[in-house]
Amino acid sequence: MREAVIVSGARTAVGEFGGSLKGVSVVEMGRLVIKEAIIRAGLRPAVTDAVKAARPAIFGDFDMTDVQKKYYDYDSSLTGVYFDEVIMGNVLNAGVGQNPARQSAIYAGLPEESNVYTVQKVCASGMKAIALASQAICAGDADIVVAGGMENMSNVPYALADARWGFRMNMPFGKITDLLVHDGLWEIFNGYHMGFTAENIAAKYGISRAEQDQLAFES
Repeated sequence: MREAVIVSGARTAVGEFGGSLKGVSVVEMGRLVIKEAIIRAGLRPAVTDAVKAARPAIFGDFDMTDVQKKYYDYDSSLTGVYFDEVIMGNVLNAGVGQNPARQSAIYAGLPEESNVYTVQKVCASGMKAIALASQAICAGDADIVVAGGMENMSNVPYALADARWGFRMNMPFGKITDLLVHDGLWEIFNGYHMGFTAENIAAKYGISRAEQDQLAFES
């Protein structure tokens, strides 16, 4: 079995809820880190001859589509490689648009041929994305993969669940749902905030705040 290695990494700044980054979309955050991680590795996206050969003949032989040209501004001195996959974790994707990871990848200048998908398993979605990238490489399904996570809690919208078919004579006039809580922070099966789960586990197993901080520091 092949060995997977991490050759580069990047992250955005971390802001407070409703702070200076509230106007930055999660797709833009993903674009920034994908592109920066690629550049830090000394690479740039490219389409190989093998990928071109796999295209239907009607599509023709070309290096970039018009969409990729629009967002591609890598230094030509960087080594051109084909990225088999981009995998990004994203939990709070209500209203973000289809497959936010693919949006970020395209805006980062990757070719349409690269396979891109978004992982949503609530906590540790970004970690799962990295694990999936490692599995794909070890299994021989991919050679080069971009993986990580992206989130902006400040961008999450509210929802009017009954608005599609009209409130008619309902009293009160509909219910506004905070999708930040409903989709990301609410334990569905027992009906309480996810933060209580952490408190309950810490109390049950006697895990102190100091021990949690030490683990966070070491990781």
